[in-house]
Amino acid sequence: MEKRISEDISEVLEAVWTLEEEGDATLEKVVRNADTKVSDTLMRSLSSEGFIVIDDNKRVRLLSRGREIAEQIIRRHRLAERLICDALGSHVEDSEAAACEYEHVLAEGITNSICTLLGHPRFCPHNKPIPEGDCCRQAREELRSIVVSCDQLQIGETARVAYFSTREHSRLLKLSALGISPGTSIKLIQKWPAYVVQCEETEVALEPEVAKNIHVWQSNQ
Repeated sequence: MEKRISEDISEVLEAVWTLEEEGDATLEKVVRNADTKVSDTLMRSLSSEGFIVIDDNKRVRLLSRGREIAEQIIRRHRLAERLICDALGSHVEDSEAAACEYEHVLAEGITNSICTLLGHPRFCPHNKPIPEGDCCRQAREELRSIVVSCDQLQIGETARVAYFSTREHSRLLKLSALGISPGTSIKLIQKWPAYVVQCEETEVALEPEVAKNIHVWQSNQ
């Protein structure tokens, strides 16, 4: 459980995490990118308390204590962005300011509830990874035994589409245009020379990679 820390510390740890993702966490950039006034006293305090380390080249690195806290801050921020865009229909660029407010007030239980509501998203609207929470790991364990990829079905087996694992927008649009979307039932007709599934009255040929990207609830579950 994350201990209560000041907003100044939160902003610095968030900035270091983001810059480390980009591979360029220098002291100068942390000072410039943190959404707070970064003083020498604040940085010395973060270093002495074991949140960060600053090397001789003025590069900043999160230590385990700081990384654990920063991970939760980033998780809240990026889930808030998803909530604002996906549930409220706001534009991606309008989500940043509101997410900055939410990240400081969302409790862990509420954060996990939002994550579950959104279907445990892996990326924020800016395509940056959302750190996993306990709810994500639990959901993955529960789904592992009852959700399989389409290519693992037996010929003649019917299943209901659960989700797609591809991030290619064009592929998602193509599947949707063919009538294959989460919640629809499909029946595997053949596996070779191509995968063929029946969706309502239409038979659709799928490339092997596409079949692997379609995850389904098996009918016997």
